[in-house]
Amino acid sequence: MRRLAASLAATVLAAVGLVAVVGQPAAAHGAEVFPGSRQYLCWVDAQTPNGQLDPSNPACADALAESGPNAYYNWFGNLDSNGAGRTEGYIPDGTICSGGDRGPYDFSAFNAPRTDWPTTHLTAGATYEFQHNNWAEHPGRFDVYVTKEGFDPTQPLGWSDLELIDSVTDPPDTGGPGGDNYYYWDVTLPADRTGLHIVFTHWVRSDSSENFYSCSDVAFDGGDGEVTGIGDGTGPVDPPDACPDEAPGTPLGDLSASAITATSAHVMWGAGTTGCVTGYDVVDPATGDVLASTDGAPMVDVTGLEPETAYTVAVRARNDHTGAVSALTDAVSFTTLAEGTTPTDGACTATFSTTTTWAGGYQGEVVVTAGDAGVDGWRVAADGITTSNVWGGELTDGVITPAAWNATLGAGQSTTVGFIGTGTAPADGELACS
Repeated sequence: MRRLAASLAATVLAAVGLVAVVGQPAAAHGAEVFPGSRQYLCWVDAQTPNGQLDPSNPACADALAESGPNAYYNWFGNLDSNGAGRTEGYIPDGTICSGGDRGPYDFSAFNAPRTDWPTTHLTAGATYEFQHNNWAEHPGRFDVYVTKEGFDPTQPLGWSDLELIDSVTDPPDTGGPGGDNYYYWDVTLPADRTGLHIVFTHWVRSDSSENFYSCSDVAFDGGDGEVTGIGDGTGPVDPPDACPDEAPGTPLGDLSASAITATSAHVMWGAGTTGCVTGYDVVDPATGDVLASTDGAPMVDVTGLEPETAYTVAVRARNDHTGAVSALTDAVSFTTLAEGTTPTDGACTATFSTTTTWAGGYQGEVVVTAGDAGVDGWRVAADGITTSNVWGGELTDGVITPAAWNATLGAGQSTTVGFIGTGTAPADGELACS
C-alpha cells in the first residue's frame, strides 16, 4: 500500500510536470503532495494547455474566485514567516488550513468547510508513505494531525477537532530542490476513522521561524490512495506534450521586489507559464540588459546595483533548447538605499490589537510591517503595555525590539510580536515604529 501511494503521488506530480510544460513551481518552499493538499491538487486541477487557470472542481473554482490566482501560482507558499511552531492560541480556529492568514499570499479561501474538495481515498489503520514537496530544502519537523472520529467537514476546522498522530524530524528526500522531489516518511493512520476527514501537516523549520501549512482532504473508505475530484473526477490531469520545442509564455503572477539594500534586491514572481520554460531573466525593460538569471526558480537576488538609484525591472521566461524568450511581465520599480545606511524613521508601521481579555489581563499582539525599502532592525513604542511573557520579540522600558530572526523585513513584509499583558489593555490602534 505504501508503494502504491507513492506511485499515485508520483503520477499526480507528473501531472504538474510542469517542470517545463505548463507552469513551473517556484523554488520556495513546498506543500503536502501525498495525501495531496488542497492548494496542490487545486493547482493540478486548474492546469490548461494555454497556461491559464480553469479548475473543474467546484471548491477549487470558488477558491480561485475568492483568493485569486497567486495562491495557485504560489501553491508552495502557504506559510507564516513568524509561525515558530505555534498552533492553538496563535492560529485561530477556522483558519488552520491557511496558517492563520499571515503569509504573503491569500490562502484564506482554502479554509472553506465543504465536502467537495479534491479527495484522497485511504484505508483506516494502514501505513502510507507521506510526501511533502521540497522546492526549497529546510531542516525541521513535520507534525501530522488527523481530525477525530465524528468530525463534521461542513463546519470550520478547529484545534479541538485535530489529533496529533505523527511527528518526524529531518526525514529523507528523493533529491535536491526542484523537479518532482519530496521529503518522505511512513505514517500509520488511526484504525477508527470512517468517512471524510482532514489531514493537517505542519512543517516547522528549525533554521528559522518560517512554518508551512497543508490541509489534505481524505476519505477513509478502504481506498488505496486514489484521488478524486480533479480533472474528470477520477484522477490527475495529463499534461500536454509540448517540450522542448514550444516557445515559452510570459510568466504569470505578481512581480515583487523586497529585501532592498544599497546594492541588491530580492525579485520574485509567481510560478506558472505556458510552453517550455528552462529558466528566467530579470531584465531592465528600458535597455534590455539582463540583470540576473535563474535556471528555473522564479526568484533571484539581483546584485551589483548602485546605491540610491531607482531601478525598474521585468521578467521573461526562456527556452534554452531553442533560444526563444517570452514577452516581458509588467514591471516593478524600487530605489536602492544609501550606502552604509539603514532605514530608520518612517521605515515601518505597527498596529496593536487585543485578541483575548479576562479579569486582570489580556492577550495582545503587535504587527510590524516594513515600508517600501524594508527594514534591518526596528523599534516600536509600547508605553502602557506591561508583561513578563513575550514571544516574537522583546519588551524593555516601553520599547518592543525584534528577535534575531525577525529583525530584517523585506518591503511590505510583516512580523507579529505576541504577549500576555497585565491590567487593562490599551486601545487598539497604531503605534510609533522606527
